[in-house]
Amino acid sequence: MRFSSAPRARQNNFFAARVILMLFSLLAASLPARAAAADEAVTVLYAALKPVGDDWVLDAALNVRLNRTQEDGLKKGIPLNFVTEARLRRVRPWWFNEDIAVASRIGRLNYSPLTRRYQLETREGFKAYDTLAEALAELGRVENWAIVAGKSVKAGNTYVAGLRLRLDVGQLSKPLQISALASGKWEVESDWHEWEVTP
Repeated sequence: MRFSSAPRARQNNFFAARVILMLFSLLAASLPARAAAADEAVTVLYAALKPVGDDWVLDAALNVRLNRTQEDGLKKGIPLNFVTEARLRRVRPWWFNEDIAVASRIGRLNYSPLTRRYQLETREGFKAYDTLAEALAELGRVENWAIVAGKSVKAGNTYVAGLRLRLDVGQLSKPLQISALASGKWEVESDWHEWEVTP
């Protein structure tokens, strides 16, 4: 009795086609997120940690760019809360690095349709700017930020300082949080920028 292998071959071809279609779907879904990430890039232009008085203070400049979705949301009254994070770790050759200091601060960016100005609220106070570029430049400026007491940093040790800036997606409304997770269009986050510090 002869058995035909045609049904099995058709089944294998159908399964292979479904796998290929699924892979293309996953690839297509990831493309908008990658494109958005390129638009939303935050880059550290300059960063230095130095002793001043009894503290070690951070000076830095970050270039912050928003994509079209974020700019439109800002113009429609959606405030954007950015978190600047800094840390200092002691390098330990035979164990994990030790966190000496971890600090963060928030910058809240708004747009006022009445005055047609961008408003930035930070720990230094409240300022208004005529252009988004000016407001983002101020958001990315860090001056004399004391992040660690001098007595915590000891000569002879090696330390690694780190800095990053991110949009606090958790402060967006629930629908926008879901959109942020699904599309990546609301994400703004830099990688940790690290450099060695030797007292």
